[in-house]
Amino acid sequence: MVHRVYFSVCGEGYGHSSRDMAIANELTRAGALVLMGSYGYVLDRLNKSFNVIEVEREFEMVGNHGSFDLRATISRSKNTAFHISRIIQDEKKAMEDFNATCVVADGRSAAVFAAFKLGIPCVIITNQTSIAPFFNECTFFLRLIGKPVEFTLKTMTALAEEVLIPDFPPPHTVCLNTLSRSHHTMKKQRFIGPAISVNNENERLNAPYDIKRPFILTLLGGHSFRLPIFEGILKIADRFVDLNFVIFTGFRSDKIPGNVRVLEFAEDISPYMRAAELIITQAGHSTAMEILTLGKPALIIPDKGQIEQESNAARMRELGICETLDYASLEPEHLFEKIHTLLSDVRFREKAERYSEMAKKMKGPKKAADIILELSDRILCY
Repeated sequence: MVHRVYFSVCGEGYGHSSRDMAIANELTRAGALVLMGSYGYVLDRLNKSFNVIEVEREFEMVGNHGSFDLRATISRSKNTAFHISRIIQDEKKAMEDFNATCVVADGRSAAVFAAFKLGIPCVIITNQTSIAPFFNECTFFLRLIGKPVEFTLKTMTALAEEVLIPDFPPPHTVCLNTLSRSHHTMKKQRFIGPAISVNNENERLNAPYDIKRPFILTLLGGHSFRLPIFEGILKIADRFVDLNFVIFTGFRSDKIPGNVRVLEFAEDISPYMRAAELIITQAGHSTAMEILTLGKPALIIPDKGQIEQESNAARMRELGICETLDYASLEPEHLFEKIHTLLSDVRFREKAERYSEMAKKMKGPKKAADIILELSDRILCY
């Protein structure tokens, strides 16, 4: 008998798929068959390594000049709520056609309900078991709308066999402030450690041969509101005479200092992260776990209004492995001071390396795979 594991993956951002791919790779190595369900560019990403099936989007996150717009997100997603029964039925059919023996839901509620209907063991992968932080500073109307969302989250947790948190256990948890304090939820949560695909056993493995070392890596993408970070680095780069800067972004400039390299795309960013002296980036949870697993000091600049990123950044600063900046204080001189502090104070690197060792010992992807296989075996053993 073969373990058949069905993943239902949220297609908003790369974070969900990154950790699911790491776990799925472990399952494949153990001889399990894996089917990935998602949509959009994440589906295309998953299709390069796994068998895939397209599923319908449950909700769409909406931004407003770089800030997360909760009202617009709820408004745009309300029509989907009327079709959730159909989405659940589609997920149920996918599980039946695949003959799934275990289901992994990452950011997808429909998969949890479908698995429950079929009696298939279900595991939730998440770094957030409470949405309360998103509503703390909202109007009464939005807090009222948030109640059924919170109820759905609690129901999902109740129906799942396990809730796997791909993070360090307390007091080292980065996503601590977005986890529920309900005993009903806490008893289901298991901290497995970071679940990332980056191999940190050999730093020179697939190292970027065309980049002069040492270098600072900056990950910006093309969102227009991040332009001040790009411009700030260009203004202060030549003050670091012994360092190079590698910036992944869609931005362009006619005034690029000699020690700055601007790149638009890489199929795999991990070799650059592994080889960098310092990483400048946002604070998505998967990115935070990659930084900690690789043992790299970081300058974290959370996107404005992204409460999860702001929370992650604050926790990473508390853990002593990063400095932070916000857009209100994003001036070239402040940028220079933060980078200089991170490079000159060895405590940041020492603390980051301790977390890297902790991540290696926890073996998050393998731990998650073992839990999934154990649940699947409850079906297969009959």
